[in-house]
Amino acid sequence: MEVVPASFLFRFAIPVSRVDRLPRPKAPLLSLPETCNVPWPGDIDGAASPAQLAMAWNPEGLAVQVTVQGKSGPVQVDPDAIPSSDGFLLWIDTRDTQSQHRASRFCHLFAALPGGGGDSGDDPFVRQLPVPRAREDAPEAPADSFLAETVLLKDGYRLSVWFPREALHGYDPATQNRLGFMIHLLDTELGPHCFTVNADFPFDADPSLWVSLELTDAKA
Repeated sequence: MEVVPASFLFRFAIPVSRVDRLPRPKAPLLSLPETCNVPWPGDIDGAASPAQLAMAWNPEGLAVQVTVQGKSGPVQVDPDAIPSSDGFLLWIDTRDTQSQHRASRFCHLFAALPGGGGDSGDDPFVRQLPVPRAREDAPEAPADSFLAETVLLKDGYRLSVWFPREALHGYDPATQNRLGFMIHLLDTELGPHCFTVNADFPFDADPSLWVSLELTDAKA
């Protein structure tokens, strides 16, 4: 049995392409091309993630699209029990402070579920949460500042979220083109999947365990 996962031995820097016409004014919200697909580094530890991740950026914000396939049952969501729902948790550090072990005011944590939002509960649900053990919390973004869209598939779902710059304290690609990033897939059927190191490591609170995103000028 491996004591240390292989993904812990690497410092990942992942390029993210620029897409200027985001978010789109009508459905689909993002419609990211395959060139925006982002590798899941934790796959090198032997358990392939059921999620395909795609990302893009522009000066107005960050686009995240997660496609989950392989489910045999319906999507399960409960905004009051996020860890027991289908969806994902997302960490973003607008200063990419890889040397710090506690989150600063530039570190953000978001929960995104494919349902549970709106009056009917059928809309996507996105909420900012405090980063555990942070030295200082990031300013809280209004719940209506996010744009989200869910497409149900025969064996899963596609959840697209637009994080506007107003929701990301310190987001300024012109002067800081690297972001700290972590995502943790939640799934009631397929099980949780970590982006890099597993839950034996305190990635939920330690920005030094997150990967770096390089916001490149290459356009998708």
